[in-house]
Amino acid sequence: MRSRALSLVLAFSLASFAQKPSQTNDPEPTNFDCHLITSEDLIDPSAPAFRSFPADASASVGRAALDISNPIARKYRTVIRQQMRLGPNFAGHYRVAIWGCGSSCNMFAVIDLESGGVITPSNHSVSGVRLAANDFLPDGFGDGAWGFRFRKDSRMLVLVGSLNEDEDQTGAFYYVLANGRLKLIHSTHAKGKNCPSQSVNQH
Repeated sequence: MRSRALSLVLAFSLASFAQKPSQTNDPEPTNFDCHLITSEDLIDPSAPAFRSFPADASASVGRAALDISNPIARKYRTVIRQQMRLGPNFAGHYRVAIWGCGSSCNMFAVIDLESGGVITPSNHSVSGVRLAANDFLPDGFGDGAWGFRFRKDSRMLVLVGSLNEDEDQTGAFYYVLANGRLKLIHSTHAKGKNCPSQSVNQH
C-alpha cells in the first residue's frame, strides 16, 4: 500500500510540473516595438503636397556626362553613373540616385540628366533602424526606396527617417528643387513615444 501511495504522489507531482510554462525558453521582454516610427507618427496636415510643386514629366532628356566637381559625385561616380543610365525619376529630367551606406542607411544625390550636375544637400543620408512607415506617402514611393518619397511629375523630395544617422533628427523632411538646389521647406519630427521603462532588479 505504501508503495502504491508513493507512486500516486510522484505521478501527481510530475503532472503539475508539466502544466507550468517553461521559464528558460521565454524571450526577454523588450520595448523595441514601442519605439518604432510608424506612418501615424509622421502624419502632418500642414505638410506640403507633391501636386503643389509640379514638374513636366514628359520632357525629353539628353545624355550628359557626369560632372564630378561635386565631392560626393567624385567619390561615388561609379554608382551614380550606373543610376544615370536608368533615366529620370524626379522633377522631369532629374534622377534621384540612391545607394547603401551600411545597415538601414542610404545615401543619395540628385542628378540633372541634361547637364550632368549633381545636387547634394548637407543632409545627404537617411537611416531607418526604427522606421516602420512604408505606407507613408504611398503616392511618392516611386523606386521603392524606404527612406525616400518623390515623383517624376513633382519637384518635391521627402526624406523619411533619421538624417545623417542622427536620431535627434528623425521624421519626415520636405525638400523642394529650385534654382539648382534642394531647399528644406517643412519638417515633421516623429512624435515622442510614451514607452514603458524597463526596470532592472538589483540584488
